[in-house]
Amino acid sequence: MQTGYGDAGAVLELSTTHPVPEPGPGQVQIAVHAAAVNPIDWQMIEGNRRMISARTFPFVPLFDLAGVVTAVGEGVTRFAVGDAVHADDEKGGGGASEVVVVDERLVSAQPAGLDHAEAAAVPLAAQTALLALERGGVGPGSRVVVVGASGGVGSFAVQIARALGAAQVIGVASGANAGHVRSLGADEVVDRTRATLSEALGDRRVDVVLDCVGGREQWLQARAVLVPRGRFVTIARDEDGEVTLPSVVRLLAVFAARRARSAVGRRIAYVPVFLDASHELLDRVDALIASGAVVVPVTTRHPFTLEGVLELLAHSRSGRAVGKSVLEVVPAGAPPVVAPVPATRPVHDRP
Repeated sequence: MQTGYGDAGAVLELSTTHPVPEPGPGQVQIAVHAAAVNPIDWQMIEGNRRMISARTFPFVPLFDLAGVVTAVGEGVTRFAVGDAVHADDEKGGGGASEVVVVDERLVSAQPAGLDHAEAAAVPLAAQTALLALERGGVGPGSRVVVVGASGGVGSFAVQIARALGAAQVIGVASGANAGHVRSLGADEVVDRTRATLSEALGDRRVDVVLDCVGGREQWLQARAVLVPRGRFVTIARDEDGEVTLPSVVRLLAVFAARRARSAVGRRIAYVPVFLDASHELLDRVDALIASGAVVVPVTTRHPFTLEGVLELLAHSRSGRAVGKSVLEVVPAGAPPVVAPVPATRPVHDRP
């Protein structure tokens, strides 16, 4: 439970008395088996995004989750008790718990062949990657650079770019993570610790640069390597600290200036992307996974303890995370532990 804003170690605590949430109309109750961390999780815990989306406390953190349906609310038609599902519960969170309720519009069936931990790693990062690449116009023959290719979104973006038909995918990452990026299908990896993107590419040009890192330098480097009318797509801000009124004003000024710059000269498009999660988008990602075109890059798994949650968040916050890190609420093969519920509740056949 998050009790306020601040350092995770100071504001998170373990609760064994939190009531089992009832599904309302259009909601699905899920026995959580696994949850995944994304940078937005620790940013929200620390209060960096409170100006955009304030929380009411206590709050159960972690947006990405996977598990088994244990009850459905009125009007739910896509799921039944016993279905294996996953979701990005983009406002409600709840992944760091044994039971959660999620709006049906955010929930998709888990792709066949994935365990719950892998399914939990998919929703936010993979939806973001697909949306960003589509906004960049990536398709057959495209030459694409993914900056931050070893991270959560980047690991999916390299693969999805391939699945969309890209002719060339270049990843930017540290040399230590080059093997991981190549294993995902990148043709080339630029070691960001040894050369800038423009130095590495020389006279070569690309159609799309997807920035998963942020910073003014990414925009400047992209302009140097993009073809005329190329597209710089970013999921990050120049400064990724606390969102304040002055920082919002600066951000809007940056957006305006770069969009104005896009209208002249070589017309390099500036395309910021903000995810609006949906089961329709998640279903499309899941289809790529089911086809074998995309694999889920789970690299670390943490136990469902307060210490495990803190380790998970700290690993993400370090900026050195490779692929996806997951919290195993229920270890593979073990039955879920769910608090007792009233006998009149339509909950049965729990695996």
